[in-house]
Amino acid sequence: MITSAAGAGVPFAWVAADEVYGRGSKLREACEKAGKGYVVTVPVNFTVTLPSGRRATAAAVARLIPAPAWETRSCGPGCKGHRDYAWAWAATASPRHWVLIRRSLSDPDDLAFFYCHVPAGRPVTLAILVKVAGKRWPVEECLQQGKGQAGLDQHQVRTWPSFHRHTVLSMCAQALLAIAAARPAPPAGDPPAASAAQPAAWRDTGKLPATADDRPPGDDPGLIKVSVPEARRLARLATTSMSHTARDLGYAWSRWRRRHQARARWHHYHARLKAACIT
Repeated sequence: MITSAAGAGVPFAWVAADEVYGRGSKLREACEKAGKGYVVTVPVNFTVTLPSGRRATAAAVARLIPAPAWETRSCGPGCKGHRDYAWAWAATASPRHWVLIRRSLSDPDDLAFFYCHVPAGRPVTLAILVKVAGKRWPVEECLQQGKGQAGLDQHQVRTWPSFHRHTVLSMCAQALLAIAAARPAPPAGDPPAASAAQPAAWRDTGKLPATADDRPPGDDPGLIKVSVPEARRLARLATTSMSHTARDLGYAWSRWRRRHQARARWHHYHARLKAACIT
């Protein structure tokens, strides 16, 4: 699939994969031959050659990382805020390959290892590799939403044309839901609590402020943005034959749920901020 996409001129620069695919040397070679960078998860016993010529496993490389070399960075927003981890990277004997290591902030023994390739002529920084590693989460979320909301895997077909048609129709339906969910929220939908314990600068960068106060979220925490599942529910309300009363109740229930989720989000972020300030 990667070779076909590269041959067809599909614009992409990076490939991210889990450990099952990260083990595959043929896949990595195909990416390098196509001039694509990759950040793939590898097992703890994955072996690399260090600049000194010594062979070492990924776990052994992690033990060589000095404490000041670890940096706390966000690899992207998740369902409960930014996904913050401690990150470090180490060079190998190849000038185009690195070992990237991710460490849990709550459990230092929880490590994940990535093998990275950056094509010649392309700049590389720790921030770039962390960003690519974090792209797997939204991709997996997209696949889960496609299966749960648009029936991507709900078929009983036997031939390629029917499989192709079902997949294309499901992806088109999911694209429409994603467009509906991506529309900017009205001004009333922005949570006013963000000005207190969740400053906009922290929301955008993932960097925690120095202090957090104890002010409550206010009487109206606003509404969270419409998600893809919520967009599907609202679309069903608009297109299904029902009484005006039932439809109005459905819309009211959606607003109540999104306001309740906004309040829960405020308390979750506030707890994280207080914990960070104490640490």
